[in-house]
Amino acid sequence: MARGETTVSISFVHDGPGEAMQGFPVATITPAEGTGAEIGSMTIIKGARNLDNAKKFYEWALTASAQEMGAAAKQFQVPSNKAAKVDPRVPDFKKIRFINYDYARYGASAERRRLIGKWEKEVNSLPR
Repeated sequence: MARGETTVSISFVHDGPGEAMQGFPVATITPAEGTGAEIGSMTIIKGARNLDNAKKFYEWALTASAQEMGAAAKQFQVPSNKAAKVDPRVPDFKKIRFINYDYARYGASAERRRLIGKWEKEVNSLPR
């Protein structure tokens, strides 16, 4: 969309500010009916070769100062650490209506496959 290939894009709302910073004429809106949200995560793999360093990285990544670095890297997700200063370009989630999302149901592998298959059949396969 930013490059003029289409006029509408279904994207993560936090990607819009980065596109706009690059000079693209992009604005983000969310559906009035509500939208979903994604929860990012980290994991330490059991039996990791560098377990001590993985734990140190994990603890650092959860600090406010580490999460405040996101905007400098043009990443505008909402920090998970409530003490982190939020860049003004980060979308204000208080102004976004969210759907009541059942993460256990829709996060299950079989349901994910079903929904992606439905998207591919009913939306992505349409003529362009």
